[in-house]
Amino acid sequence: MEQRRLLIAVVLSLVILVSYNELVLKHYQKPRPTPAPGAQEDRSTPAPAASTQPDAPKPASKLAAPSEGQDAVVVETDLVRATFTTTGARLKELRLKHFQRFVHSEGEKLNLVQEGEVLPLTLRLGPEESDAGLTYKADRTELTLTGGNRGEITFTAQAPNGTQLEKRLTFAGDSYLFLLDTKVSGASAPQAIGLLMTPIPHEHTASTTPESALALDGHKLLHESVTALPKSPMTLTNSTWTGFGVQYFLAAVVPLPSPAPASLTTIDGLPIAQVDNPIAQGEAKFAVFMGPKDHEILVRAGLGLDRALDFGWFWFVAVPLLQGLKLLHALTGNWGIAIILLTTLVKVATIPLTQTTFKNMREMQRIQPQIQKLRERFKDDQVALQKETMELYRRHHVNPLSGCLPMVLQLPIFVGLYNALQYAIELRHAPFGFWINDLSAPDRLMVGGVGVPVLTILMGCSMFLQQWLTPQQGDPVQQRMMMIMPVIFTFMFINFPAGLVLYWLVNNILTIGQQYWMMRRAA
Repeated sequence: MEQRRLLIAVVLSLVILVSYNELVLKHYQKPRPTPAPGAQEDRSTPAPAASTQPDAPKPASKLAAPSEGQDAVVVETDLVRATFTTTGARLKELRLKHFQRFVHSEGEKLNLVQEGEVLPLTLRLGPEESDAGLTYKADRTELTLTGGNRGEITFTAQAPNGTQLEKRLTFAGDSYLFLLDTKVSGASAPQAIGLLMTPIPHEHTASTTPESALALDGHKLLHESVTALPKSPMTLTNSTWTGFGVQYFLAAVVPLPSPAPASLTTIDGLPIAQVDNPIAQGEAKFAVFMGPKDHEILVRAGLGLDRALDFGWFWFVAVPLLQGLKLLHALTGNWGIAIILLTTLVKVATIPLTQTTFKNMREMQRIQPQIQKLRERFKDDQVALQKETMELYRRHHVNPLSGCLPMVLQLPIFVGLYNALQYAIELRHAPFGFWINDLSAPDRLMVGGVGVPVLTILMGCSMFLQQWLTPQQGDPVQQRMMMIMPVIFTFMFINFPAGLVLYWLVNNILTIGQQYWMMRRAA
């Protein structure tokens, strides 16, 4: 009975982990930092650049300016094509050359800039001032870089109050990270500059997870759904980087050379990230990352950006498994086959643990009639029942907890692999075969105009068969509860990426084969 209860607890824990990850963490923010004393409660706009505390709401027009019809400055690298408008020297468009917008859109590269009058790289110069409406002059109209070559574009402008502004952008041909060095001079120059970032267009990325506002505040990663920002803006005092992310992409601002105050809020419903960097010797420097949430790319970029790829509690398992998945893909050329092989290797590695669990469950099943007799005999004496039950376990060399311990040890592996597949950008638009042409999207086989989740249904059936083959013990109520689990998982997985469902299906099939082999061997 104790083993059965622990087994149910382990399975329920797995359900809770997956459900919490899907339904809570991706929709709601972790506890946000407490605002500094004296900060106002109404924060519908970013903090002014000259202060670390937000002021009352300011008109959105101070940060907005149309970009259509203005001169364009284009930067081409091996990885991106970035277009800047001379009005505000802001980023109008940034397309990733190695990523399509849709699975079958060879001619349309993914754009990480959301259309609108508030654009990334707008400078906040004060509570009611920005450079959004200023006309800048660029020292060149285009810049092309390849490999490790680096190049610069400098924009200069003069504000109506006489403040001189300069934006110097430095790019590398092989990096998604670029530098922004801002210079201000004049009697009305601010003490700090706020650099703005806007959200990634969620509808363009075909992400299966909600868009999030992200920030690394000190050593703590904070994230909140952008839909919650109007009611729950975030004020950060020690931001390493701040920005927005979707399942596979990140747009973030990094203050240089050290952490600085920042805020995540909304202006007229538009989410805004603002990093406020103090001006030192007339300069304020930033780094900007706009690209894929690829583990190797983020680690190479440095600046703590790799924390944006959150693999959860078992990151130390997920990262090596992701590296193994890439290695298997290099050998097979198909991400679906790589998932199958990786799942198989994990299953083989855990065979001793699985055999221990199965053996103990068989022994527990064998002594169930004797346990039932003891319950009837000592139904009015719980102390004697516990004593006789433990003696029965001792005589048959059975530990009611040892069978579930291997399952507990396997849990980090299962969850780690689950998270690795959930955020592996390599699966985006990666075909497997048959009707599955995108392992990052839910599987749907069109039958009569209706999308049928065939892979998910097969996964549910395999899980039901797996439960049916598992040695039954305990009372009938608990057994029926275990048989409901496949139904719960099937509904949970309907909108999961096909790569994740494939992993669970293959794992179930291998477990069924292993259980059948052990049953034949025991017989």
